Amino acid sequence: MNFAALFNSIGSSSLFSTRIFLPALLTALLLRFGPDIPVVQHLGLLAYMQHGQPTWFTSNISLIVLTILSIVEILAQKNPEARQVLQEVDIYLKPAVAVLASLGFMSSQDAGFVTKTVHTAGFSEAIFPLISAILTWRLSILRKQVATVLYDHLAGTGLDRLISWLEEAWTIFGVLLLFIFPVLMLLMIGVATGAMFALRKRLEYVEDHSKIPCAKCGAMIYPCAVACGSCRQANGTPNAVGFLGQSKPVPAGDVANQMYRLVEKRRCPVCAARMPARRPVDPCRSCGDGSAGEAKFAHEYAHYIAGRVPVVVLVSFLMSLVPILGLIVATVYYRIEIVLPFSQYLPLGRNFLLRWGIRLLFLVLIFLQIIPLLGGLVAPLMAYISYSAYRTSYLSLMELPRVPGTQSALANSWANSSS
Repeated sequence: MNFAALFNSIGSSSLFSTRIFLPALLTALLLRFGPDIPVVQHLGLLAYMQHGQPTWFTSNISLIVLTILSIVEILAQKNPEARQVLQEVDIYLKPAVAVLASLGFMSSQDAGFVTKTVHTAGFSEAIFPLISAILTWRLSILRKQVATVLYDHLAGTGLDRLISWLEEAWTIFGVLLLFIFPVLMLLMIGVATGAMFALRKRLEYVEDHSKIPCAKCGAMIYPCAVACGSCRQANGTPNAVGFLGQSKPVPAGDVANQMYRLVEKRRCPVCAARMPARRPVDPCRSCGDGSAGEAKFAHEYAHYIAGRVPVVVLVSFLMSLVPILGLIVATVYYRIEIVLPFSQYLPLGRNFLLRWGIRLLFLVLIFLQIIPLLGGLVAPLMAYISYSAYRTSYLSLMELPRVPGTQSALANSWANSSS
């Protein structure tokens, strides 16, 4: 049995589940130039490599194409809109590219591998690309289930970029370790996969197994729900809503605004079911409530977020007194608090244009940050400009009248029943 091909097929599946083209590029580079590196040429998988003419996978054209595609993918992962589009198709592209990389790996061991496999239909050798495709597909689904929850609540804050860079660092480190110390890499992949699987199970448990029965009809409802999605019976003591939208094991401190807190975390304002769409104009798929798409409710939601602006501006000012680092922390902070609640509901195209339009303006403001005291005004200005732009775009999209907001009838009835 070709153990080198087997190790590569199993080990690379975890890396391809993270990125599409970067693992293939790094694999091709190591196959092409690894045997020329004196120290590592006899270690791990490189000991099985033949140093001769480049194969189709390690040719100059292949390396150039993979480099371009890897750069495009890395840049796309740093943009929330592009990343969301990519997440819809990468689950299919990753297994396909993993198969090509597996075939390329075996071709580098034996230049006539592909031809012989086609003519002889050697199942024992052809099974390795199939293993790589199946494992990559399954792990890609697992990663998407976990990553979607994180990116949905971090998009545009700066923390999503940090996670993206960490994933690419893991891919680069993983490919190098897989080639040099394959057994160690397989053990690490097992641990990482187990941890991701446990995290997904934990999220599912928190999401589903924490439900409580409705006091009236007995239907299972989320502890943070305002009311039962089946009979509309009010939940007398809803739990607080966590950063990722999960129900926290403590009562909500501000029950009158529980509906807006749920919408902020992309959950139905009544039954707390997840809202998959970016624009909450469609009725909830679980309970059928459509209040989140009403103009009046959306304005009240914006009014609720507006209450945070004075504190956010003050904190941003104090943070930005610290050069560079303070500005970075302040940017992440105000985006989470007063920008993300609106930006997560804007269409991809509008969100993209708005973000880059604001960034051009910020290029001028950032230079002021190096000036003592005056630099403290940069983050507050950035915070308020971003908040105003996204709020205006959100209200325009929802076709809201510009009038002072008051609580809706549903919110009033909820506040009265809970008091």
